[in-house]
Amino acid sequence: MIELYIFDQGGVLSRDFDIGPEAARRLGLALPEFRALAAPDLMPFMRGEIDSAEFWRRFEARSGLRAAEDYWKTLFRPRLDPETVALVRELSRGARTVSGTNTIAVHHEINLALGHHDAVQAVYASHLMGFAKPEPEFWLAILEAEGVAPGRAFFVDDYPENVEAARSLGLEARLYVSAAELRRELCALGAPVSPAPRPAAAEPARLQ
Repeated sequence: MIELYIFDQGGVLSRDFDIGPEAARRLGLALPEFRALAAPDLMPFMRGEIDSAEFWRRFEARSGLRAAEDYWKTLFRPRLDPETVALVRELSRGARTVSGTNTIAVHHEINLALGHHDAVQAVYASHLMGFAKPEPEFWLAILEAEGVAPGRAFFVDDYPENVEAARSLGLEARLYVSAAELRRELCALGAPVSPAPRPAAAEPARLQ
């Protein structure tokens, strides 16, 4: 029986979280170039070992390009996926739900301010934990904090490598495809959700 449901944030609960394309454009880089230049510092950034200022200092030293502003903050405009959030809210009424997210301090602050974690009951953010997916310690820390064995935890993420890492630890891990597919997978595991989303209540007819 599943006792804990862990949801990734960006790519599962929210969309439009990737600053890469616009940051690359403003820096005059192709997106693959920007990602390659950023890659060496992403894990330390997500573990909370460096902040935005240090990230851009290292980026400038590596590339010779200076960011005009903190693009991690100014270009981050996430939006929630309504169907997935509705599903998680439904699940949260009868089960323990948490977000397990690779993030950075400024994104975490923005998500909290926007209420983007309100569908779950707790948030485990990599920059506060000191571990980031796909490091095994990320899930082990969550399981320890929640007092749940791996085989009694469910995890969903949009990155295959994160799913495989969680699965290797014994979690019921699934790759996110859509809200509808996630609902089917949760139902198959006996989660307290209905087989189909509940239709929105119709507004009463009004006299014209």
